[in-house]
Amino acid sequence: MQDASAPQTKPMMTIQESVKQCLRKYADFGGRAARAEFWWWVLATTIVSMAFSAVDTFIGAFSGGYYFSPLGTIFSLAILLPSLAVTSRRLHDIGKTGWWQLAWYIIAVIGWIALAVGFIIVVIGLAVGGYFEVDSAEQFFNNLPYESWIPLLIGLLITLAINLAVLVWAIVWMARQGQTGPNRFGPDPRAWDETEPATDAIE
Repeated sequence: MQDASAPQTKPMMTIQESVKQCLRKYADFGGRAARAEFWWWVLATTIVSMAFSAVDTFIGAFSGGYYFSPLGTIFSLAILLPSLAVTSRRLHDIGKTGWWQLAWYIIAVIGWIALAVGFIIVVIGLAVGGYFEVDSAEQFFNNLPYESWIPLLIGLLITLAINLAVLVWAIVWMARQGQTGPNRFGPDPRAWDETEPATDAIE
């Protein structure tokens, strides 16, 4: 039996409710979002994105032309704003500012810079060594020393490590239980409004 003095919470949001909520708050970066709202949205958009990609692949295979993913691209652009908004609200729910998203993207870009630097070092090294002065691609790869790729490999490993760290960081925060009760970003999304009838929580 549930303690009558304990605060009453809403049932967990369904995937349909999550999609409706995120579309209704299409560009709403204020307020808070519970875990269910965020993760159901991620699941729904991932499934739809995969379906569109499959359709695009099917069309591209039979068209015989240059492969392009118009449906997937249009869908990705359409959900960009609500995805950023629900992520911001999810961060608010754990007491973090939505600007952390920008920090994640900046750190990820820094990781790709490491890969670009490694590639540039390889190209400069090969140019100085005269490896581009060959008659064919086959001759180029036959004369290419394996150690010349080390800077590129190091840059790739740094890029993967940084992006993996950012991904794990984001998942841990997005999976964290929100703060109980109101915080500086708004009321608890799991708590019933005073005008709503209370019910047992579904976790």
